[in-house]
Amino acid sequence: MNIGQLLRASRKSAGLTQEDMSPLVNISRSTISKIERNEMTLATEDFIRWLQVIQVKTAMRTSNTAPLEVGVLLINGVDLHMLSDMLTQIVAGLIRLI
Repeated sequence: MNIGQLLRASRKSAGLTQEDMSPLVNISRSTISKIERNEMTLATEDFIRWLQVIQVKTAMRTSNTAPLEVGVLLINGVDLHMLSDMLTQIVAGLIRLI
C-alpha cells in the first residue's frame, strides 16, 4: 500500500468525502484526488494538517489517536512493516511465557 492509498483509507475511515476534506485541509478537491492517486505529494505541513483533521473526525466517533501517531512515524522514516513484525514477535514471545 502506498501513501496515497493510506491517505484515501484514512479519509474514508473518518467518513469524509474529498469534497468534505478540501476546506478542512485547505487543498482543492482535484489536488486531493491527485494526492490519493500518487500523482502529487503533500508538503509536510499539509500532511500533518491532514492527519489532524482525520484525528479530530475519528476522535469524535471513538477515542482513537492512531492516524496522527502513524503519520508521525511515517514522517520520521519508521518502517511500519518492520515495526509491526517486531511487535508481533514480542507479543508471541510473551504469550509463550504465560
